[in-house]
Amino acid sequence: MKKELSKRALSCCVLLAAASLAACGTPPAKDFRGSWKPVNHFQDTPSEIPLNQAYTYYAAPMDETLRTMLRRWTKDAGLQFSYQLQSDYTLYKAVTQIHTTDVYSAASELSSIYAAQGVSVTTDGHEIRVSAASAAGGGAAAPTSESQQGTAPPQNTMPAQAK
Repeated sequence: MKKELSKRALSCCVLLAAASLAACGTPPAKDFRGSWKPVNHFQDTPSEIPLNQAYTYYAAPMDETLRTMLRRWTKDAGLQFSYQLQSDYTLYKAVTQIHTTDVYSAASELSSIYAAQGVSVTTDGHEIRVSAASAAGGGAAAPTSESQQGTAPPQNTMPAQAK
């Protein structure tokens, strides 16, 4: 009886293994037909491949603030960065219109966008400088009538109050 039971168990295991292997079978590879492009060949005419593509200055959603965006620009373009303000400013929709490969144009557009906040962004081609519009001298856009009527942001008044 024991021999008969072990023969049945062995035959069940063999049958189960054969069924498992048959279930794992794969269909044959497809025969891909059509026109194939040769791999190793030369073109009939040369084509230009730019080696140094110009950096594009634009506002990315991850930047969030003016200082963060300008730090990214200077790092990516290999420029120096000088930020001489006591505050940072959030980016807003007007900044998303900047999309240029010219650093001078990008700085000029930022100066005009943030003119109401008294911010001047200038560059000499090697460094991007951010300063107060009144201290920028020559490179800043003229203040608008809207910014002349508004009150200037308070300066650091802590030393006068502390005794």
